[in-house]
Amino acid sequence: MSTPNWSELPDELVRIIAEKLEFSHDFIRFGAVCHPWRSVTLTLDKRLLFLKSFPWLMLPSSADDDDDDDYEDDQDQDRRFFIPFENRICHIKLPEARGCHCWGSPYGWLLTFGFDQQFHLLNPLTRVRLPLPPRSTFEDSFFDDTNPGKNRMCCVRKAFIILTSDNNVVVENNFLVLLTIGEFGESVFARPGDKTWSVIEAPGYGNMKDIIRFNGQFYGVDELGHLKVCDFRGPHPVFVDFANHPEGARGSQGFYLVELGGDLHMVNRLYDPTPVEFPPKEFHHVYKSIFFHVLKFDFCTRKWEILQTLGDHAIFIGSNTSFGFKASDYLACKPGCIYFTDDYNESFGRLLGADMGIYNHKANTIEPVYQGNDILSRFSPPVWITPNSF
Repeated sequence: MSTPNWSELPDELVRIIAEKLEFSHDFIRFGAVCHPWRSVTLTLDKRLLFLKSFPWLMLPSSADDDDDDDYEDDQDQDRRFFIPFENRICHIKLPEARGCHCWGSPYGWLLTFGFDQQFHLLNPLTRVRLPLPPRSTFEDSFFDDTNPGKNRMCCVRKAFIILTSDNNVVVENNFLVLLTIGEFGESVFARPGDKTWSVIEAPGYGNMKDIIRFNGQFYGVDELGHLKVCDFRGPHPVFVDFANHPEGARGSQGFYLVELGGDLHMVNRLYDPTPVEFPPKEFHHVYKSIFFHVLKFDFCTRKWEILQTLGDHAIFIGSNTSFGFKASDYLACKPGCIYFTDDYNESFGRLLGADMGIYNHKANTIEPVYQGNDILSRFSPPVWITPNSF
């Protein structure tokens, strides 16, 4: 008996099936089966509800062990995503991400870094995986080849997936991945298929806390809050000074760059400085977010202005690529809020993930974004990713 060719199902039948799907991840993955099925889903009114989906929260892997033994249990290959709109957890079989440190993005792609010291871009819905240069192409005495678990845990301080097309078309050759990596947090970049990482020089405080592509330029904010712009005109790209840090900024803060309504903004994340005694080693890190400032950049004066309100916007920050959008365009999204996850750079093996929530910018309050016992990890805390089957 021959295997049926599901792509040859009549469009009318595919349409009837698609209309009966109730959950966003089912609808998106249904359209990812083949081009004819996707063509049908793009003609449905339901796609306006599902294809412009609220970001999912990717939870830590249950297979975060310090060795690279093969896992025989199928559950060890599952990755779990919390879908706020549906208030449910979706299990997706992703052997490609088993045991990997993962960073999210608003484009539907994850950056993964595994025990084999290999980087990849991975679409969790289609399971398409794009190769990036291995860690070994960036030489640094900080790395320990005898301890790949440590490398996976702490050699990358921050990772960014950036779309380089001006029309925001999500295709494979439009991605640029930037890392802050190594003992001194150097900035490097590569495209899928490149063989080596290219270094962006950064005199002074070179550890970029966040990087964004804005109006065709690449901007970074360093650990003191200074705004940098990347100059590609010389023999090597270099981050040069562009604007001073916001007034009152301190080096212990977290800094994030986002575009809102066509303007460049910075989010300052303030932590509780109260010292906490260290319980046993299973305790997570000692810092806890208590307050956020949001500032808009004026390119004429090169000054930062504190915003009193976010209006209809929502912002997502953490280990994922920072992003923001109009909350009214997304079901279940809270306007005027900052959705944040833990992105503390931990190099001592303590647990991460507890510093997470929804900050109401106007009321100065924090509420839980997800409540569960499965948010703590030594390697890959929860990250935001917007599902996309491209």
